[in-house]
Amino acid sequence: MKAKPGDAWPTVLAVIVTWNGRDDLARCLESVARQDYPSERLEILVVDNASTDDSQETCRDICPRAVWLRNPSNLGYARAVNAGIRHGMANGSRYVWVLNNDVIAGRGTLRQLVAAGESHGDIGVICPVVCAMEEPDRIENIGYKINFWTGRLRRRQMGHDIFTDSEQQYAHVDSVLGCSNLIKMEVVERVGLFREIYGVYFEETDFNVRARRSGFGVVVVREARVLHRGSSTMNRFIFRRAWLLLRNLLLFEWYNAGPVRLAVFIPWFALVHLPWFVVRGCIYVARAKLKAMRSRPSARPAVNVSMGAKEN
Repeated sequence: MKAKPGDAWPTVLAVIVTWNGRDDLARCLESVARQDYPSERLEILVVDNASTDDSQETCRDICPRAVWLRNPSNLGYARAVNAGIRHGMANGSRYVWVLNNDVIAGRGTLRQLVAAGESHGDIGVICPVVCAMEEPDRIENIGYKINFWTGRLRRRQMGHDIFTDSEQQYAHVDSVLGCSNLIKMEVVERVGLFREIYGVYFEETDFNVRARRSGFGVVVVREARVLHRGSSTMNRFIFRRAWLLLRNLLLFEWYNAGPVRLAVFIPWFALVHLPWFVVRGCIYVARAKLKAMRSRPSARPAVNVSMGAKEN
């Protein structure tokens, strides 16, 4: 049944995982607290992986109604998300909105995502168009096409291979960026929680593949927008980030590719992925250092996200 103004909107649990990301978290919480969604139907849960930067004390006034789950140590991203999902299941939430702490959501984002989810029973994972924090008019991600033979996740393009019809409100994709995923609880009940072995990276891709194979659609909603800073936590640990991306790509293929495609992927991984990561990593580090040298204090990003984003 499609949700309409005046109807009883389903209950949603917003789960935001944080670890020493106080400033990003403050902006994220402010945007979630300002959602155009009935406040009594939206619970906000911050899962704190043992931050030491006074995140809770700083953000308490920004979002007083947020519930905090403080882990005794850094459990990693996937385990922290699962702790949040279990909280939602125990409290009867119909949806869980998994958010990175470096996301700012447009005011109508949640309402648009839920409306898409309620429009068809077989839609299970619903995501917004992801725009770059520093360039709000630039689309960063609208989903992926997965090639299990090579392990490549090709980014979809607005107007080229999805949203070619101006009347199309949402589009099915193989997977989506994990920074803002609205998930029906019935999907979790059928396919299980996030695989915690990933820690971070590919955990959402693995979940989306399992959801699709269980008959649920993974969709991107055209008019829903979020701004995303992109790896604001893991950029502080460049080499660990590279290791996790490589390791988790192997894990993802092992779990999902099947023996025939895996036989093709393994030599491709050794001959293509590994050399490319080395070259790309060197370029990334050089650019990051140059950017740090040239950086200047910037104004605080606005919470309201433009609904007229376009891809450059």
